[in-house]
Amino acid sequence: MLIYSGVFKNAEENPQKVCMIFGERKITYGELVESINKRAIFLAGKYTMGEKIVIGNMNPFNTIINFLACSRAGLISIPVNPKTSSCQMDEIMKKVNASFIMDDRSCFDLDKEGENLKLPHIEDSYIFLGALSSGTTGHSKIIWRDHKSWTSAFKYQSEVFHISRKDVLFLAGYLSYTANLNSALHILNEGGSIVFSKSIYPRTWIKEMKQNDVTSIFMVPAHYRILLKELGEDLDQIRSVLSAGDKLDEKTACKLKNRFSNAHICEYYGASELGHVAYMDFTETYREGCVGKAFPQVKFWLENNLIWVKSPYIAPNFRPKATVGDIGKIDGQGNLYVLGRKNNTINKGGVKILPYNIEKVLNNHPSVLKSVVFGIKHPVKGEETGAVILSKDDTLTEKYIREYCKTHLKPYLQPRKIRIVKNFKLNSNGKIDMNAL
Repeated sequence: MLIYSGVFKNAEENPQKVCMIFGERKITYGELVESINKRAIFLAGKYTMGEKIVIGNMNPFNTIINFLACSRAGLISIPVNPKTSSCQMDEIMKKVNASFIMDDRSCFDLDKEGENLKLPHIEDSYIFLGALSSGTTGHSKIIWRDHKSWTSAFKYQSEVFHISRKDVLFLAGYLSYTANLNSALHILNEGGSIVFSKSIYPRTWIKEMKQNDVTSIFMVPAHYRILLKELGEDLDQIRSVLSAGDKLDEKTACKLKNRFSNAHICEYYGASELGHVAYMDFTETYREGCVGKAFPQVKFWLENNLIWVKSPYIAPNFRPKATVGDIGKIDGQGNLYVLGRKNNTINKGGVKILPYNIEKVLNNHPSVLKSVVFGIKHPVKGEETGAVILSKDDTLTEKYIREYCKTHLKPYLQPRKIRIVKNFKLNSNGKIDMNAL
């Protein structure tokens, strides 16, 4: 299966069905495929198969059309945040050796000769995507993806996350975030519809969800926390709530279950290199650090405490098995726990400390919504521990936290520096910006 196969099938079977909504604008499957074909013919006439195209559209319609047109023409797309500076864009262009940047100003005028051009034959082993991923390093790396490494998961995404062609999916944030892009392409191949939010504000999200009869949501945990602060009523029409990118904390998971009482609430653990690895259904008991059972077709195991994965969803350059350096454990029921990343381990005077072991204690405090623990340079010990804490209310103080830590943590695990905040600064993907901490 190719990344656009289901989209073309849906256009044949139900061309008048609306597939994407953005503000007042709507586009049907028939219109989508017509636009994809026109742009693919233009691109195939101008570029050679395998050339790389950077996609930086603000408009999500154009992002999807340009992306799938490139895939249909045998080109490789590299989606980027449309707010990327010109200097950063130049670096990306050089890094990937891209031939062209497509944005909302790009024109696709076909001459009569071009209209007769045949599109190339595409195999599912061809590379179609270069995903920009910084991981925990802060430096961009490119993960190259072939069609089958994404499309082979679509069937199981529908089953595990309870998403079907009847659903209307809500997405907030740019499609340069590959989890958003994957969710969008999955439901378009499934035959459902997408509502792309025009706003960064949760009140607008709620309004858009109601106006467009949204039945499914995909967001990162930080966005769910923002949404729940503004959501003053239950949304009973939602059937599926999906999260990824970070571990959902227990308090947020409980609030989601209360507000979306008719929904299946799931999260999945994965990585740009690995694809889907494990999933957690929150109808089960919450377990701190647990990311659930293996996603269908996935095998995971531990080597020297590191999580190793073998599956059909691994990026080509990392097959047949791979690790991203996450430290974990597996319980007797086959549930996977992610305890942190190897290169995030704090070395305090030769003593190795996992931030997870401190965070799980801090997160149990009734006034703590979420905590992030990290290493701080120290002239003698090498590193010390620091903690930034997202408070649930205004009563929490540093003094209270220090007293709590003295009772619940061994002295060497107690954070040297503590900062309490009302909000975490987020990056463009909605994840916590670790550099800003």
